[in-house]
Amino acid sequence: MVLAWFWLAYLGLIAGDDCEPALEMLQLRARKTETEAEVTNASAPATVYMIFTFGAVATSTSPLKDFSQPSQTFRGLRCYTENLLPMGMRQVDAGANLNQLYHSQVPTVVLRSHGDSDFFDGTGRPDLPAHGTGVRLPDVGLHDMQNYFQRLLSLHLRGRDAHVEKPFASAHAFAYLAWGAYERQQDRGGFVTMESLIKAHLPNWRLVAQEQLDTIEAVDNLWIVQNQNSQDCLLTFEGTHTFTQFFRNLKTTDQVIEYCGFPGVHSGYAEKLRWLMKGVMSKLRPKLSKCYRVGCTGHSLGGALCEIFAACVNSGRVGHPDFEAATWSAGEKELMPQIAQKPLSRDNLGAH
Repeated sequence: MVLAWFWLAYLGLIAGDDCEPALEMLQLRARKTETEAEVTNASAPATVYMIFTFGAVATSTSPLKDFSQPSQTFRGLRCYTENLLPMGMRQVDAGANLNQLYHSQVPTVVLRSHGDSDFFDGTGRPDLPAHGTGVRLPDVGLHDMQNYFQRLLSLHLRGRDAHVEKPFASAHAFAYLAWGAYERQQDRGGFVTMESLIKAHLPNWRLVAQEQLDTIEAVDNLWIVQNQNSQDCLLTFEGTHTFTQFFRNLKTTDQVIEYCGFPGVHSGYAEKLRWLMKGVMSKLRPKLSKCYRVGCTGHSLGGALCEIFAACVNSGRVGHPDFEAATWSAGEKELMPQIAQKPLSRDNLGAH
């Protein structure tokens, strides 16, 4: 308001009949500013705005960072499940505890079914659960996505109901995308698909892209889901769904390589992401350019791929082969047409 009056005084139009043309000039200037902002956004380098992962496997010998942010911390949330046991012991999601590597710097929530969960804001806890104190017992059952749906919906932090707060409400919604990425799942009422999960749990979102790549060990799916109001998008990575992929997850911590300028990245995940970027990014790139902002999500291996992908895109390492394979140019935002989900791939196992 003060700025508006300043402009009116500057134009000598603050009194009498001249107020109306002054207002028109201010409105024209505002429209011009909005247009300039849109053009600036269109030419801005692409970044991954946020990441949401569920039971993600750790990715690197040191935490991956978001170099597009002054804090070097990703927006979003990493979730993993845990049960407290007597004598200070804990059961933890076996996927999140699969190796001795570290997770990305991102806010972290440790989800429990009874009592309070733990939330670590800021850089989160890239060291947990593998490097935490005390005895931590990996539990395969805690890796099931049903645990994430239930615990996010009943989330309590320090005695208060926090399930409707950001980013926890967003995580609960996006968990259905991470689950739907497996193409088809067994639910209480029968089989559900990515398409049906979006319709049931994310009514303001639509499926706008699905690409499949046969990487010999599996037919992998990458999905883009777009918000119909904001035109934000989520790139969703599929998790482990074949036995061959499971053995890729078991590569030990000494099997690490450089990826996108980051040393010490899990070689299995880095190689998988290189295959995916080479195989399908040329088809996804034009659609990502029509998104206002882009995030990524995934469960298990899908969450690990999301972390590495986001770190690479946000590294700004122009000229590096991995960066060039993963990045895209930000364009004018556009609501893209909804597509139908493709028929099930040959090796769909309905992973949990």
